Amino acid sequence: MEKVLTQQTEQVGGMSRWRRIAGVAGPGFIVAAAGVGAGDLIASLNAGASFGLTLAWAVVVGCFIKFIVTECIGRWSLATGISPLRGFHQLSKIFTGYFGIYSIILGFFYGAAIAGALGLTVHAMFPAVDIKLGAIVAVLLGLGILWIGKYSSFEKLMSFFVAVMFISIVGAAILTKPDLSILLSGLTPRVPQDGTFYVLGVMGGVGMSIGLLSYGYWLRDRGWNGPSWIKTMRLDLVIGYGMTFIFMFAMMIVGAAFLQGSGTEVGGLSDLNALANPFAERFGEPAKWLLLIGMFSAVFSSLIGGYNALANVFNDIFNIYRKTDKERDENAVRSVPFRAYILWMCLPPLAMLFLDKPVTLVLIYAALGALLMPVMIGGLLWLMNSKRLDKKYRNGFVMNASLVLGLVMFIGLGLNELVNL
Repeated sequence: MEKVLTQQTEQVGGMSRWRRIAGVAGPGFIVAAAGVGAGDLIASLNAGASFGLTLAWAVVVGCFIKFIVTECIGRWSLATGISPLRGFHQLSKIFTGYFGIYSIILGFFYGAAIAGALGLTVHAMFPAVDIKLGAIVAVLLGLGILWIGKYSSFEKLMSFFVAVMFISIVGAAILTKPDLSILLSGLTPRVPQDGTFYVLGVMGGVGMSIGLLSYGYWLRDRGWNGPSWIKTMRLDLVIGYGMTFIFMFAMMIVGAAFLQGSGTEVGGLSDLNALANPFAERFGEPAKWLLLIGMFSAVFSSLIGGYNALANVFNDIFNIYRKTDKERDENAVRSVPFRAYILWMCLPPLAMLFLDKPVTLVLIYAALGALLMPVMIGGLLWLMNSKRLDKKYRNGFVMNASLVLGLVMFIGLGLNELVNL
């Protein structure tokens, strides 16, 4: 398998550039599609509306930090042959217990958030469809796709969503005819007055959280095993986070060109039509559908990719406590723990469409979520410099400094989240 894939990436003659990239990119596309949700796009939109392209540098920093974190996860997985979760467990069982509790609570609330977002997006596209009905149908469709399993089909589907998001979101940005002379001005780091909240939101909104741990599983599902794939893995991540930056920056351009100075702020997907309808008035009905299709793709790909990622993590945690040597069963996506967790994320959260959120659980979820990334980055700092990893694969100064920067950044985000509880 490794020899075949290597040959595919080296055969340049007669292949288009896109096909050569697609031959290398795989799990990175999944990270891009699953990690950029509608909330991330709206955060970029509002940042553009409030400050133009001044905060484009924050998108770069957010992508860079998540790239470093994910690269460490991939490098550990390829160099050791075990998952970072098992490495964390060797350091301290506290890590596994924390991630296990968080994954169960996150599964419920993430499922509820995705269901609500899908309902609002479907309703914005087809006003005759009730929000709750749209949410239920979309979630059940996602459940059916996840239930079938098979990594190759999953990767192709996520790559399709990346293509759709690229066409729709970048297309919407191009329609606004941005001033090319100011596109690069936002790459100079500066925080405008009253812009700290937006900076943190844009940085922290790039990519997944605990779901990033699933990157190591996706590498192996793709057939990338062993240290010889580390360079390929890094290129895969460069492509993935490059696409993430393009999505976020394009939405910032839309906000800067279309909303800046209007006093309009999109609070969430419930305000989607308040953005899409004026967009259609200025640029035509097809422009409105570009936005809506882009938003739907962002949400639905977050369901498919995010649920798969979290179920992989839960499955590994389950097997750790079951004291099995294997991280996952032979066919993980069809195993009982994986499918049970998928059902947990898909079905019980639908009740949240009809009920008010239980305040106590929301507070617990928010508190655990605020601490998640600092705990994971702190664990990676420990793990990637330990003797459990061959010396030549350990972190150097740049990687450690970048992780420390990420740790400080996410501690700031976590404190901000806790203060606002």
